[in-house]
This record gives sequence, structure tokens and C-alpha cells, in this order.
Amino acid sequence: MSGARPLSGGPRRVTGMGRPRAPRSPAAAAASKPRAALAAPGGDASGKAADVSARELRSLRSGERRTEARLDLHGMTREEALDAAERFMERSRAGGLRAVLVIHGRGRNSDGGDPVLKPALLAWLGGAAATRAGVMAYAPAPQRAGGSGATVVLLRR
Repeated sequence: MSGARPLSGGPRRVTGMGRPRAPRSPAAAAASKPRAALAAPGGDASGKAADVSARELRSLRSGERRTEARLDLHGMTREEALDAAERFMERSRAGGLRAVLVIHGRGRNSDGGDPVLKPALLAWLGGAAATRAGVMAYAPAPQRAGGSGATVVLLRR
């Protein structure tokens, strides 16, 4: 201790490193886990967060859950569509909506005949940005709501 100097301001209490951080709640941990993309017949994909039941995903696919808003991405570029989808999800969630419909089309009029918006949207829905926007689950829309040309999205409260 030779060469040590007293601290200015008098004696102070030295505390430890602090309390260890509490583990995250199961809901927060589940929300941060990536969604699993599940292949469905016809090449359509769906996915859900770990805390969403398979029954909830089935109700999305079957059309039991009524959609409360819709976004049409026709005519947009990939970047415009993804930006619009993110803003739409955030606004819908902030407005208290739970189920929304995103119309992306089948890609029949795209250059080269390959779809552009649908694969981009599905990739976005399975990523971290969608989790931050409040996406819990997504599935192809029922036939009467657009079929493989649209996707139904379930949002967190």
C-alpha cells in the first residue's frame, strides 16, 4: 500500500459490481428467438415465434382470424415494398390491430417471370426487423383473401 493516496472527499463506501442482471422473462426470450419458416404445400411458407401456438397459426391459414387492415405492394420495388411493410406493421401495431393482410402478388408480371416481392417479404417476416415491428406469425392468406398472392400477419399487442 505504499504510495497510495487517500481519495478526496473523505471516506466512501465501496460497493461491489452490482446485482447480477435478472434473466429475461420467458415472453421476452421467446419474442427474440427467430421464427421457424415452415414449408407448406405449393411452396408457400409460414412462420411463428416460439410463444405462438400451432393452433393460432392454423387459424391464420384458414381465415378464422379476420384481418383488420391491408397493404397492397403491387407496383413497388423490393426496397419500397419492404420499407412500406415495416411502416405498415409498426402503424398497425400502434393502432392496436392484431391481424393484417399484405398483398404482394404472385409475380407473374415481374421481369423474368419470377416473383420478387413475395420472397423478399417472407424473408423480412422471418427476420429481426419484423420481430421489432411486432410480427408474431405469418401465413399464406386463405383463397378468398388472395391465396398465394397475399400473406396474413399476426401482430403482438
